Amino acid sequence: MTALLRSLVVAVALLAAAPALAAKKGLPSGERMDLNRATVAELMRLPGLGEKKAQAIVAFRQKQPFRRPEDVMKVKGLGPAWFQKVKGNLVVGGGAPVASAASAARK
Repeated sequence: MTALLRSLVVAVALLAAAPALAAKKGLPSGERMDLNRATVAELMRLPGLGEKKAQAIVAFRQKQPFRRPEDVMKVKGLGPAWFQKVKGNLVVGGGAPVASAASAARK
């Protein structure tokens, strides 16, 4: 019975972690991400960027939109070494995020 319970706990833990693991698909080389429009889940696809730092990027841009990709280094915890890894995937577009097709369809 104990082995069954242990297996059940492990299965539940894996199922709970599945959405976070699925969201961590890496970006193919050459794919660009707009720092002013990307969602937290999209930002998490960048190497070395977890949920907390992705949320920090979104919070930062709500106060002050990014003008150039290098501005992302103003976010606490994101420095030059990380930026060098991802700069080829970053672009900066307009200031306010545009509603996605999915959210527009729900309205």
